[in-house]
Amino acid sequence: MCGTRAIVIVALALAILTASRFVCSYQSGRREEARIRIRYEQMRLALASADTNTARALFAPDFRGGAHRRFGMLETFAKPLGPQSSVRFSTSRARVCPERLWHYRVPPGGHTIEMVKVDGQWLFTGSIHID
Repeated sequence: MCGTRAIVIVALALAILTASRFVCSYQSGRREEARIRIRYEQMRLALASADTNTARALFAPDFRGGAHRRFGMLETFAKPLGPQSSVRFSTSRARVCPERLWHYRVPPGGHTIEMVKVDGQWLFTGSIHID
C-alpha cells in the first residue's frame, strides 16, 4: 500500500513539474515573440521614414556592411504585422512572415524576413525568403 502511494505522489510531482515547465516555456516564447515584433516594427518605421542610420543599427553587426543594399527589399516586403502574420523562432534565429499566403489550398507560406539574436537582442540579417 505504501509503495502504491509513493508511486502516485512521484507521478503527481512529475506531472506538476512538467506542466510548470511547459507554462514557463510558453510564457518565455510569448515574450520573445513580442520582442521580435517590436524590433520588426522599429525597422519598418525606420525604413518608412528613410532613417537609414536607425535601420542600419537594427542590422546584426556581421550584416551592417551591406545593409544599405537591403533597405529597398526590406521596405518592399516589411508589411505591417496583423493577426494573420506569423513569427517563428528558435533560440537564435527568427523568421517573420508579415502576410501569409495560401498556395493551392496548402497551409500558408509567405515571404519571410530573417532575424538573428545577438547578445540578447533581435537584429536583422537582411535576408528575405520569397515564397
